[in-house]
Amino acid sequence: MKVGAGRSAPSRSIAFLCALLGASTASLAAPAPDFGGPIRALPRFVFTGPNIPGPNGTQDLFSSDLGGRDVRRLTDDGHPRFLPHFSPDGRRVLYTKYLKGSYGDPNAISVIVVYDLATRRETRLTSGGAEFQAAWSPDGTRIAYGTQSGNAIWMMDASGSHRTLVGRPSGAPDDLVWHDILWSRDNWIYFVVAQNVGQCFKVRIDRIRPNGSGRTRITDGGPYCTPPGFSQPTGDADPGISPDGKTIYSSRGFPLTVPGFPSVQVRHLYKFSSEPYVPGKVETDLSRGAKSECVAGVPKVSPGGGLVSLFLLCPHDLLQYHGITLTDPNGTSFLFVETGFGADWNPTFPWP
Repeated sequence: MKVGAGRSAPSRSIAFLCALLGASTASLAAPAPDFGGPIRALPRFVFTGPNIPGPNGTQDLFSSDLGGRDVRRLTDDGHPRFLPHFSPDGRRVLYTKYLKGSYGDPNAISVIVVYDLATRRETRLTSGGAEFQAAWSPDGTRIAYGTQSGNAIWMMDASGSHRTLVGRPSGAPDDLVWHDILWSRDNWIYFVVAQNVGQCFKVRIDRIRPNGSGRTRITDGGPYCTPPGFSQPTGDADPGISPDGKTIYSSRGFPLTVPGFPSVQVRHLYKFSSEPYVPGKVETDLSRGAKSECVAGVPKVSPGGGLVSLFLLCPHDLLQYHGITLTDPNGTSFLFVETGFGADWNPTFPWP
């Protein structure tokens, strides 16, 4: 499906979403500030598309407004991009770029790149060929990133200089691999940890300070182990966080496949507090019910905390509306916006 397919549906639904959030249609459709350059107004989302990340297609960088009506292609050189993140000032976008191969390719060559929205230029920040999944510091002066093998988290200046080690997995059964980096406003680096304890392989969420101190377990990954032959582990991935740092959203994998698609794992949107994990910690499954057979991934909370964007693929919507979807913090209703993956919010807008 091409980017923009089904675009009329979100336009008809914006009023409903505004009513749900107690916002006005005008506030969600307000023009972006003019920062100069070829792009006269900053985009409200950035995402990759038109394909889902993987070996069977190239994912370029796109921008869009809230309703999916003003879609702009920002890159087009045949090299896949992955998981874009707006800088805190809204002027730049950080992401992984594949120089060879693509996401999921064990022989891929990847680097961290920053895109300037005013000049429309990319700048490569790393050159090792294995750098992966970068995230901005709250003030935009530093960048944390991982590796494709998940053997460490590194930090560098926003210019790509002064690389330092944040930490690395110990290799113990409960600390095998680190991925999916998130840097919160209250200066924690959240990440996903792969564990294989008692022959139960799954992933959970931990956090650590940028100086390598204070490592804390946030979830245990849920009750399920990964069945043999599954391409993705069960447990928590893709952490997103509320602006106040109190609530974490995750994409939790289940030992189930999407009906009709035996190679696609069911993933639910979960939320829980950012407090350290204790047995019996409260967790809320936001996909239970109508979205229980779907894939919910890469949740991102709006700067105002009133919306959560995610990638959503449901078997009954597969041929029409799958991709970037909006919901409220309690998963009350879901609204398709645009075909694409890994959307991030422009932090300079007064989002709900």
